[in-house]
Amino acid sequence: MLQFLKESTFRANDVITRSIGILSRHYISIAGLCLLLFLVSNLSTLLSIYFDGYANLVKVGMLLLFVFLYFSLQLVLLKRAVHLVKEEPSIGLWKYLPSFWQFSQYIGGLIVYSVLAGFVYLLMYVLCFPLLYLGIEMDTVRNEIHPFLTGIVMLLVVMRTIFYPFFIIEQQAGTFKAYKFSVALTRGNVFRLAVIVFAVAFTHLLMVSADYFDYFLVAKIFSVINSFVMIPMVSIVMSVVYVDMMKNYAGSDDPSLMDNLI
Repeated sequence: MLQFLKESTFRANDVITRSIGILSRHYISIAGLCLLLFLVSNLSTLLSIYFDGYANLVKVGMLLLFVFLYFSLQLVLLKRAVHLVKEEPSIGLWKYLPSFWQFSQYIGGLIVYSVLAGFVYLLMYVLCFPLLYLGIEMDTVRNEIHPFLTGIVMLLVVMRTIFYPFFIIEQQAGTFKAYKFSVALTRGNVFRLAVIVFAVAFTHLLMVSADYFDYFLVAKIFSVINSFVMIPMVSIVMSVVYVDMMKNYAGSDDPSLMDNLI
C-alpha cells in the first residue's frame, strides 16, 4: 500500500508538472475561455434580474440561450485543452465549436448525473434507516451521517464518470456509451485520480477553510488564485490524465458497464 501511495503521488506530481508547463505556454487562450465562462455566468444572473418583469417566454428564451452558451464554452475549453496536450497542429477557431449533437449528448450526461445523484440521495436514506433502531437520533442521521455517506458515494460516482465529456468530443460517443467508456477507463485508477483531484483542489479547500474561519483577506487571495490559476489548471490536468490513460487503455470499443463497475 505504501509503495502504491508513493507511485500515485509521483504520477500526480508528474501530471501537475506537465500541466503547469502547458498552461504557462498557452495561458492566454485557456484563461480567456475561463474568463468567458465567468462572464456568461455572471451576465446571466444580472440579466435574470433585469428581465424579471418580462413575459415568461422571454425569460425562458434567455435561460436557454445562456445555458447553450455556457455549456458550449465548457466543451470548447475541454477540446482546446486536449488539443494542447496532444500537441496537434493548430486548427481554426470554428473547429473547436461543438456540434449540436455533441452539445445534446453532453446535456444528456448532466441529466443522467442528476438522476444518479437523486437515486444515491434516496438510497442512502434507506440504508441509514436501521441506524434509528440502534438509538442514533434522527437529527444526527439526517444532518451528519446521511450527508457524509452521500458525499462519499457521489465522490466515487464523479471519479468513475469524470471523463464522459472527453469521449463525446473526442470519440463521438453518445451519452451512455461515453459513460461506459469513462467507467472502463477509470477502473483500477480511482485512488490515483483522487490524489490528482485533491492536489488540484487544494487551494479551493484552503479558500473554503479561510472563509469559514473568517480570514477575509486570505480567502480573497485564494479566490483570486482559484479564478486565474486553478480553474484553468483543472481543464489541463484532466486532459493530461485523459490522454495518458487512453494511451494505456486496452478495453473494447463497446465496454460492458457491469464488468467495469468494480
